[in-house]
Amino acid sequence: MANITVNQQMLAMSIPQATHHQSDLECTSLPVQKDCLGLPLPTRRAPSWPPSPGEDPGLLPFPLEEPGPRPLVPGTLAFPALSLEEEEQDEDDEDAAQPEELRSEKHVSQFFAEALRLREQRLLLDQEVSVGGRVYGVHQVILAAVSSLFQGRLKHAKGPQPCFSLNVTPGGWEALLSFAYEGVLGPASRNEVLAAAEALGAPRVKAAAQPGKVKKLSQAEELRENLHSIELLYQDGIGCDLELEAEGYRLWVHRAALACGSEFFRAMLLSGMRESQGTEVSLRTISIQDLRLLISFAYSGIVRARWPGLLRAAQAALQYQSSSCLDLCQKALARSLSPARCLALLPTAEAPGLERLRGKARHYLLTHLPAVALCPTFPSLPAVCLADLLDSDELHVQEEFEAFVAARRWLAANPETQESDAKALLRCVRFGRMSTRELRKVRAAGLPSPLPADLLHQLMVEAEIPGQERRREPDRALVVIGGDGLTPDMAQRQPSRKVWWARAFRCGMGLVRTVEWGWLPPLPAPGRFRHGAASLAGCELYVCGGQDFYSHSNTLASTLRWDPSQEGWEEMEPLCQARSFFPLVALNGQLYALGGRDNGIALSSVETYNPELNVWRPAPSLPSPCFAHAAAVLEGQIYVSGGCSGTGQYLATLLHYDPTLEKPETLLSPMGVPRAGHVMAAVGGRLYVAGGLGETGDLLSFEAYELKTGSWTHLAPLPSPHVGAASAVLQGELLVLGGYSHRTYALSHLIHAYCPGLGRWLCLGTLPRPRAEMPACILTLPTVQHISLIPTGHHTKPAG
Repeated sequence: MANITVNQQMLAMSIPQATHHQSDLECTSLPVQKDCLGLPLPTRRAPSWPPSPGEDPGLLPFPLEEPGPRPLVPGTLAFPALSLEEEEQDEDDEDAAQPEELRSEKHVSQFFAEALRLREQRLLLDQEVSVGGRVYGVHQVILAAVSSLFQGRLKHAKGPQPCFSLNVTPGGWEALLSFAYEGVLGPASRNEVLAAAEALGAPRVKAAAQPGKVKKLSQAEELRENLHSIELLYQDGIGCDLELEAEGYRLWVHRAALACGSEFFRAMLLSGMRESQGTEVSLRTISIQDLRLLISFAYSGIVRARWPGLLRAAQAALQYQSSSCLDLCQKALARSLSPARCLALLPTAEAPGLERLRGKARHYLLTHLPAVALCPTFPSLPAVCLADLLDSDELHVQEEFEAFVAARRWLAANPETQESDAKALLRCVRFGRMSTRELRKVRAAGLPSPLPADLLHQLMVEAEIPGQERRREPDRALVVIGGDGLTPDMAQRQPSRKVWWARAFRCGMGLVRTVEWGWLPPLPAPGRFRHGAASLAGCELYVCGGQDFYSHSNTLASTLRWDPSQEGWEEMEPLCQARSFFPLVALNGQLYALGGRDNGIALSSVETYNPELNVWRPAPSLPSPCFAHAAAVLEGQIYVSGGCSGTGQYLATLLHYDPTLEKPETLLSPMGVPRAGHVMAAVGGRLYVAGGLGETGDLLSFEAYELKTGSWTHLAPLPSPHVGAASAVLQGELLVLGGYSHRTYALSHLIHAYCPGLGRWLCLGTLPRPRAEMPACILTLPTVQHISLIPTGHHTKPAG
């Protein structure tokens, strides 16, 4: 009976609890002042929180930096990983049903950089070409990617080829050679290049030399085309000069291409040993599946597989030294974790070389333990792994009872566990942190048989002293900048200059949660709110625009910069146009300020900041003016949601904004509800929007947009209103910080976190002060040896 009770409790904990909307509560309707464009203005009323002292408590400073198988033909090997996991496919997993194509962004450049190095060192050359009295050694397969002449010679080649002469100028030949190996034309006149391209049958070289008649490809795009051409030669079996044999299968490949695309084969072919000689190599220690994977990736830089196949691909890439393939697979595996996948991943991730993947898997287990404990394969988790999770300060549970439930379920599924081992496991549960209500639930659940009933009582008596708090110290810093304090006296109101950073999230007894805050140098006087902020490369913090007081004429254009090597903020080039109520996002090393409001007028203009040149320039405009909207970057693309139009209407639009296009906007499926003053963030390949203000007032609604399907899904609502809140993504969770309620104009100091894997909101603690209309960013912490901290308990007033 006790077992049934615990299972029911676990099921209840896994379902998000409904939260009542503010409009459902009985309240007195208050007159609300609004500006001419529809956003509320704070009214004169007493704040709903106790008065704050004039100075901050002691905060920590941010650390400054000082066997008879059939033979295979090359044409059948385009995407070998398709067959790696056909027998392992999870039919219940919709994501696993469709193979994912993963492309390495760095493989192509690495391939041709290695080809150039081999040519310069005269390694694996298979053709000599005489041009203008000089003899050049080349790899025919590289030249055949751009030249039909070399492709024809490669097709009919049998054994070593004699040197042949070309009747082209040295400049034209070297330009074509540079195009084949580097993706750009060498320094030669256009006529020389065109003549060489005509003589060698190189239409892409000819197109690259034409003056602006067609859109030119970038160097990276040209190299991708070169590699694709080489892959097609392989699939057609043209010019393959090396036969590989594994498990009775024989594959013909290009010696030079394989050396360029794989560290494993490069070492083998350049070693000078027997395997590097002749035209046949027998591989005794590699399976045909792994061989097909490595060859396919060497020619394409692509892995196409379902999730189990990615796991096997990562193992093969690790064993056979394909660093770019391993990096690709690790990123994909970490991006698509689930409870079942994470449990399956743990044994593999223990291998040396997979430390990053192991860290991601462990973090997932720590933040999703209630969901992991419900997984059918959870009882197979080694006891030492479960003890490590339960004993970790970073275990992320809503209440300590969830840790007990996980331990109990594991023990119930492993009845052979010795009493001493069970006791050691249960001691990792911090009973001293539990509230009286939680302890009653523990007693009601009891321990599964055959464990003695008095064991639980003994453990609870041992833990009567309050238990050690759980404490998470993220490897990156959550930073909150400025904002509005909404003091009751308008004459005394002043935007905040404070810049805080969260060093640790602490969870004490019961549901008591606090945040350990530190401080960065304050903003220059007089502070600002409704501004934009973003970090570049995680180490440089930029703040621009906003307002320094409460009239339309107090809109700012100034830009400030700070990094951990500075003691104060540095003033940079100002915005082209003053603006507030706008999002600032970072993309490809540039900042984008999108729309907003200036002097009470909504803006459609967009401008972009180049940090190397310290200059703002106009970018393509939004389709229509808007302010109080939100923006986020997902998979290298900018998305803009909601806001208020120029006529004060709340918007439900979702816009894909591509600044590289003349007409940059594409309208996508609208949100379920129009909103402004909300937050939006990209987490795990989805866009999430939460809170804000709508036509009915405060919005608690929370929804997610799926790029693949173009549809919105309604999720567990916010626990409380967050209008004009800050947001950030930290350790895979969406954080919503501060803001205010339109209904009461009460400021919020709460921090709510949404964990996608659990589908629920947690309160992580509070801001040092209630704040609204401020941004938040994520900064990378400097290395540990540079961290300088004020001891906890010291009360220090930040400078300024």
